[in-house]
Amino acid sequence: LGGRNPRRTVVVVAEASRADDDQGVFDADRECVSLAPSVTKCAGAKFRPFRNAWMLEELGVSFEHMAVYPRSQEASASNPFGKIPALKDGDFVMYESAAINTYLGDKFGKLVPKAGTRERGRYEQVLMTIMSELDAQGLWVHRKFEALKAHFGAIPEAVAHAKEHAGRTVSVLASDLRPGGYLLGEEFSAADILFVACLDWGESIGWAPAIFGQHDAVLSEYLARCRARDAYKRAKARD
Repeated sequence: LGGRNPRRTVVVVAEASRADDDQGVFDADRECVSLAPSVTKCAGAKFRPFRNAWMLEELGVSFEHMAVYPRSQEASASNPFGKIPALKDGDFVMYESAAINTYLGDKFGKLVPKAGTRERGRYEQVLMTIMSELDAQGLWVHRKFEALKAHFGAIPEAVAHAKEHAGRTVSVLASDLRPGGYLLGEEFSAADILFVACLDWGESIGWAPAIFGQHDAVLSEYLARCRARDAYKRAKARD
């Protein structure tokens, strides 16, 4: 792919998700695509791992694409929780998908505002809102107590509340969107990667577009623009 930097070494360890999810977080299909000898990405491209795949595609960073099992020895070697994704950049290892994208943006000087600026403060605020309110208290509740209820038990009341909370969170975030714009203003950023990935997740479980509420028109237009990006399409092709 044009514009890639073969000198960089990046490894992302992530789950290759199953369509039926019967094994949930305890099983995964495996795939491995090597793109460059100096850069490795171990990943599927669904749910949280997709965020890092998309970010790397936007940055034009060459990487190798692999997959490991959650809670496997390989996953635990990169993440003390045994979860995925995780990032290996040379001998540097980190985990948490949003933190990974911020690190990559800082490292390569794109898609993340400069540290110490008001724009960076707003970026961090949006990121934390998406992760703590939409992801953890919304989407993951569905994942755990509906999609993976065979392992964790079904709690329909919690799932229903999580969907309502997700709708409120989406409304807050969407209130700053303007036609033709993005979460931080006129420029596309890593915050949009995280938001769109979560909205994709919501759509896959039947929550979207219901959770768009009064912002359905502006969010639909926003999603169409973001999904039309070449990097998004390349990341999706790994799915």
